[in-house]
Amino acid sequence: MIRCGAIAVMVAMIPVCARAQAAAPPEHAATRSYNTALGVECEHCHDAAAFVDSSKPTFDFARRMQRMVTGLNEGPLKSLGGVVCWSCHRGHATPPRLPRADWESIATAHRAEFSGRDDLSLTMSVYSASLGVACGHCHVDGNWTDRLKPAHRTVALMLTIFELIPAYFDGGVRAPRTQCYMCHQGQVSVEQRSPRDDQ
Repeated sequence: MIRCGAIAVMVAMIPVCARAQAAAPPEHAATRSYNTALGVECEHCHDAAAFVDSSKPTFDFARRMQRMVTGLNEGPLKSLGGVVCWSCHRGHATPPRLPRADWESIATAHRAEFSGRDDLSLTMSVYSASLGVACGHCHVDGNWTDRLKPAHRTVALMLTIFELIPAYFDGGVRAPRTQCYMCHQGQVSVEQRSPRDDQ
């Protein structure tokens, strides 16, 4: 009799023990940081019936994005403060792209300076619109090749990001299309926190 009772107690304890041994939920589940950053509910990446099921493409993509953010923050962005999901997404599943009209208006305004140098016109106009700055933010007026300004030197560091990002993704499946505007969105500083974080 006692033995049967002990077995019954042990059997009843199995679900409790299994729960105790189960992996703790990831931090983003408690903070809902992904939900806020991407403006989505959990089912955007997870199967509601099986949360650990990784068969949804968005589940794998989110995992790769998190590895990318960690890699960039421990690498080229370490001295700059890094990024978080909110930095680029800001409440949207897909980060915004630079509106064509924003950079075209800058290229048009500087047509004379870039005459015959269309690639340079495009590059400088995109940088300017992406960060919301004039040429003098990075360049010394009258000496465009001078690299003394810290912002000009930062560009070289930032360009390495475009080489690193593809390493975190399977190009045959899906990879993000990146541009400066995705993180900067017309500002020099990249946002680190959602406005909701301060509420």
